[in-house]
Amino acid sequence: MDTARFATVSLLLAACAAITGAQTPHAPLVSQTFKDSDGGWVAVGQTAKLTVSHESGIAQPDGGALKFDYNVGKGDFNAAYLQTQLDTWTKGKSFKFRIRADSNTMFAVALQEQDGGRYVAMIQVPKDTWQQIELSTSDFILAQDANDPKDPDGKLDMDRVTGLAISDVAQFLIAIDNPALASMFDIKQGSHTLYFDGFSIGTDPIPASTSSSGSTVQIETFAHPQLAWLSIGGMKLSRSEGKPLTGTAIRADYHQSPGKIALLNRPLPSWVLTGSKVLSFDVASVQPAKLLIQLEQYDGGKYNMMIDVPGGSTPQHRKLLLDGFARGDDSTDKDTKLHLALVKSMAVLDVTGLLDQADHENTLWLNHFLATTATN
Repeated sequence: MDTARFATVSLLLAACAAITGAQTPHAPLVSQTFKDSDGGWVAVGQTAKLTVSHESGIAQPDGGALKFDYNVGKGDFNAAYLQTQLDTWTKGKSFKFRIRADSNTMFAVALQEQDGGRYVAMIQVPKDTWQQIELSTSDFILAQDANDPKDPDGKLDMDRVTGLAISDVAQFLIAIDNPALASMFDIKQGSHTLYFDGFSIGTDPIPASTSSSGSTVQIETFAHPQLAWLSIGGMKLSRSEGKPLTGTAIRADYHQSPGKIALLNRPLPSWVLTGSKVLSFDVASVQPAKLLIQLEQYDGGKYNMMIDVPGGSTPQHRKLLLDGFARGDDSTDKDTKLHLALVKSMAVLDVTGLLDQADHENTLWLNHFLATTATN
């Protein structure tokens, strides 16, 4: 082989090696199968108990699962907690694990900074089904309620994180001591069991559930196996592909009940709507539906817009001017004006049963949620 040809081949081999190396995932910071130990997880709370399980039909053959037993009742606050030293998770970009609950419920996954804020990602888990969870660090939103710790810089600093907690949101809802609210959320009081396994913290980034490009924000990317939406009022959520809408969509199956509402809720980072003028999405419904679109602020402000959706699973594209949202009667903000930088969540409420006494099984599809500065 002549020198020139040898040099060319060497360069090609070097380029291939560089490409291969760039595509090889880095080893995770944390990787736990729970085959032989609990990995340092502890149970926190009055009725919390955490054990390693190898139950047939639950644990994977090559590993185990963490079994977290806890109670949901007034005054009970329990969590599974993994503590870490400062700087240990500095390069962390993603969290992955599987989770299985004994009821349809919502869980909060929280990261706590030392001398800083608490950042939370919400996940909904179906009953008796293993749900794969993938969370980007960008999916964690700063908790800003009155009792939450303040954050000096308003951003998640992974080098300051001291631990991660997983807790059932039903515990916090039952503490409000509102029977009507508990009924709406279908909260099951008493003893509960949660399993989770395959927990890892990766250094390679994964797509976020919300992304921006230029003047447009894609509020729901469907990049993760779990949905970033939460539901109450008996809604069963699933992922839908194809008709009646185009592409991936949220599918909500529920009953339009006389005098009741069904609700979808999506927590939002504060930057999502800031500077935008229009909120748009696609929707279809089996039954005619009156939908209330609500934007809720950290200061208690609630701003609404009502839309009518025809039945027959007919696709509809809706564009809502954000300055057209009206202050709700239950809004408690003092400024009485919608402030997009304060919006913490977006909700879609089917109020057909409440307003029209509708009594039907219904399926609702939603996708292509966008926030943009363009009004045309």
